[in-house]
Amino acid sequence: TQELLKTKTNTIFQASFSAGTLFAAVDILKQGDEGELYLYEVKASNSSKLEEYGEEEETDNEGDDVIDFNDIKAVEKYKKEMLKDHHLYDLAFQVYLARKIGYTVAGAFLVRLNKQYVRAGDIELDKLFVVEDVLSFVDEVLPRVKEEVEMLTQLLSSSKEPSSPCCCIEKGRSNHCTTFTHHNKEVPAYSIHDLTRVGSSKRKLQELVDSKIYDILQIPDDFEFGKKITKQIKVHKRGKADIDHEAIRAELETLQFPLYFLDYESFNPAIPRFSGYKPYQQIPFQFSLHRLDTPNGELIHEEFLYTGKKDPSPLFINALQKVIGNVGSIIVWYKPFESSHINKRLAIRMPEYADLIESTNTRMFDLMTIFSKQLHIHPDFHGSASIKKVLPVLCPKLSYKELEIGNGSEAMNTWNKLVTEGREDGNRIEIEKAMLEYCGLDTYAMYAIWKHLIDLK
Repeated sequence: TQELLKTKTNTIFQASFSAGTLFAAVDILKQGDEGELYLYEVKASNSSKLEEYGEEEETDNEGDDVIDFNDIKAVEKYKKEMLKDHHLYDLAFQVYLARKIGYTVAGAFLVRLNKQYVRAGDIELDKLFVVEDVLSFVDEVLPRVKEEVEMLTQLLSSSKEPSSPCCCIEKGRSNHCTTFTHHNKEVPAYSIHDLTRVGSSKRKLQELVDSKIYDILQIPDDFEFGKKITKQIKVHKRGKADIDHEAIRAELETLQFPLYFLDYESFNPAIPRFSGYKPYQQIPFQFSLHRLDTPNGELIHEEFLYTGKKDPSPLFINALQKVIGNVGSIIVWYKPFESSHINKRLAIRMPEYADLIESTNTRMFDLMTIFSKQLHIHPDFHGSASIKKVLPVLCPKLSYKELEIGNGSEAMNTWNKLVTEGREDGNRIEIEKAMLEYCGLDTYAMYAIWKHLIDLK
């Protein structure tokens, strides 16, 4: 990096700085005419505080909010949110180290995907990214960064591992670091951190942590939580399921035969792969559908999997049209995914199918809501309404564990490798079979759970 800077190289990727035990690599480094540096931190995120509060100048996207920089409250809100952005601190450390070595940093920028960008033909790089000048915010947080660097340097030079819990002990399970179990050995595998949305009840969680109460069984009976958490605690302490038979029956009686148990698989690349897509927008490439025409009828299975290199959408929606029918309830697990993330965006890209998609969305029933509403709650659900938690409890003979592909992330990554690597070996058939088995189990699992609920006495 030093050699390139001395020869007045304008742009360097992964430029690096070091001083003592400190090291930083800069995604993109630009050098000005006078030797001043401009640092660019590129993030995979499509979230930008500048986008959320609008841009200083009008954009081509209709409906975008535009921040009024004369509005003191709006500006203060933008600044407050920006200073909480953890990406800012990554960049601030780089600025801190570059200046410590003796360089002049004249600019600091966060580069993120433009969530408003819609690909039309070739990628337009100038529209794909939002480049945000954040040097003023970096300067504001530098004193804190300096303090943390000194603290971390001292910590890492110690021969003893810290004995105190990490700060994740004050957060819900989904926000825990990968070393949480190692640093918090006194916290059981199923703990207060698994209470439903406990991360939103920070004061209550803090009270329990301060009292060193980590086991749900140790929570005092008079400890006040919201309705859902309180019910979860009671069920766990009792060790027995709580089932609202009447409410479940009322939900299921709204269903109309034939029943269609439907599940989609999709891939969401950061860079839009086809025209009509935004960054991270889902590309639907597979579906499984189990159809039941009558309560005691034969279960019929239909499936679709696209493994070509073009946009799967036309073939996907055409295949769905042939098997979905015009009447009957369509049962899914977590309706917003199928109805909004996939169907509504299919209708935007292919308006000729708008009527089919509207009908499909109108007829959707979200089986997950029976569990998210706690109409059926079991201590072994561990506060989750995920099908991966519900299925082994209600239908223990069915399992994802024996499958080659066991979750949605594996399915979408497998598909991406399949279509980008262009595999033509004999293993391709086995891969496609594994993908079909996984998606097929998702819809059969919904049928099995529905049947279990129907048979409840």
